[in-house]
Formats: sequence, C-alpha cells, structure tokens
Amino acid sequence: MKKRIIFILLLTAVALFSFTGCADENRAYQVIKKDIMLKNEEGTYTKAQVIAPSDFEEKSYPLVTLSHGFRGSMDTAGGETLAENLAKAGFATIRMNYSHYTDQEKDEQTDQYTVETMISDQLLCIDYMIKNYHVDQRRIGLYGRSLGGRVAMIMANENRGEYDYKALALIAPAGNENALQYYMGGEKKWQKMKRVAEEKGSITHQGVVLTPDFFRTIEENVPSQSGEKFKHPVLVVYNTEDYVVLPETSLACAKAYKNAEVTKVTSEKSPHGYEMSFKHSKLKEQLTEKIIEYFRKNL
Repeated sequence: MKKRIIFILLLTAVALFSFTGCADENRAYQVIKKDIMLKNEEGTYTKAQVIAPSDFEEKSYPLVTLSHGFRGSMDTAGGETLAENLAKAGFATIRMNYSHYTDQEKDEQTDQYTVETMISDQLLCIDYMIKNYHVDQRRIGLYGRSLGGRVAMIMANENRGEYDYKALALIAPAGNENALQYYMGGEKKWQKMKRVAEEKGSITHQGVVLTPDFFRTIEENVPSQSGEKFKHPVLVVYNTEDYVVLPETSLACAKAYKNAEVTKVTSEKSPHGYEMSFKHSKLKEQLTEKIIEYFRKNL
C-alpha cells in the first residue's frame, strides 16, 4: 500500500511538472541580448536580435519568434520590451527586420519584402537559435502581429521548415482573403497598384517597395482558409477600435482554428498598436502577462 501511494505521488509530481512547462513562474531569469546579421538566400543580410535566459548553455529553453507588421520593424509595437519580458519568464526569443540590409556593416536597407521572404527570415533565425542557443526545437512558438500574423499563420499551418510549432499567438492578424487589399485602400486600388508593379517592376507604398511577388504571395496563400491543418493552441487578440486590421478580420482568422482562444480589448488611444509601445499602459501589462501565460501553458 505504501509503495502504491509513493507511486501515485510520483505520477502526480510528473503531471504537475508537465503542465507547468519549463519556466518557473516565480523566477525572473537573467537575460542576455545580442544583435546579429545573418546572410540570407538573396545575398543580403537579415538583422535580428536575440534575447534569451543567460544560462542557455546549461539548460534548454523553448523558443518564441516575433514577427512584425507591414512598414514595421522588430522594435515597433514594443517588440524589444515584449521579447525581454518573455526571456525573463524563461523563453528564448528572436525577432528580425524584414527589410534586408545590403551590407553587413552598412545601415542601408532594401525596403522590400514578400510573405515568402518574411518566412525565409523566420526560418533562418529559428535555425540560428537551434544551432547557437540550445533551444528545444520541439517547443517553438510563433508570435505575429498584423502582416506578421499572416506570416505566422502560414508557417504554423504548413509546418514551414518542417517544424511542428506548438503555439501560435496572433495580434490583429491580417490573415484572411482581403485584409491587405483593405489596408491598401480597397480592391480597385490593390489591382491598380499590382498592375503598376507588373509594368514597372515595383511600386512604393508607405515607404515599402512592392514587387509583383509581394502581390502574388498575398493572393496565392490565404491562411484563414487552411487553419484546420494546425492542431495546436492559438491565441487571437483583437481591438474593437482597430481600423487597420478590422475586428472581423481577426475573428475570421480565429474561426479558422479549432483550438482558438480569443481575447477582445478596446483602446481608442492605440487602435492598431494595442498600446504595446506605450511606456506605461495597463492594457500593455495585461496583454504582456496574457501572452507570457499563454506560451508558458502551451510550450
């Protein structure tokens, strides 16, 4: 009888450990930061920043990649702060600029990307983290906002890089059939811009150089139509006041998944930024805590 009780207690301990995951909820991890430049397939360079627990050489950690939106960078919408908070909670993180650099030493960017080059950058950075930061490739989570949310959805739905992503967190994901068309001014303007890009090789919109491949990679892959392929948990956050990625777009993305959790917020002060770049914000604190707890539970 005594042996049976001990056995049950051991099983309970194992179950509790499995549920709580790798990170100690009460521990604030010391972190390291490192800026890197990785040579990509085009021969240009992808700038990224690693923020990870400082004892990564002794212990394996789950990985969260952060994907920014159109016109953004790895630091917009509070990217660095969120990555640092995730690292302090026990996750290795990496985020990158999708506008490539022409030289490893110079600060000159191409100001252009497509959905496919964004995905390639993500995979380049994931491979780098697995090789250099002892992360557990069985526990990779994707965080994406706006256009970056569309990229994260495609990666998760299609197991890009042959990784089985375990959790997907989306903030205002632009992942349905008309999200980008709406953002660009409507279907007629989208078609006009596409024609100009095809005739001239590219068209510049809000500082981003859009090639025919940009339009093609948006139109050919609509991740809200393939969400049934992803079986793991999904978190979708939307703002009722968002006029860049409409609430109905975010909800359409959530509906694509069988295992989606939806969080509704309201912020008139930061309709599409969700106050994540604010120095002080109760909403920012709540969303940061929500995202950390979500990854803690599912990675």
